[in-house]
Amino acid sequence: MRFYTIKLPRFLGEIVKAILNAFHKD
Repeated sequence: MRFYTIKLPRFLGEIVKAILNAFHKD
């Protein structure tokens, strides 16, 4: 569980950045 808690934030951050980039490109 601790592993996920540490890896999730980073993964989520990358996804959020990608989504934001897509919106900015529109």
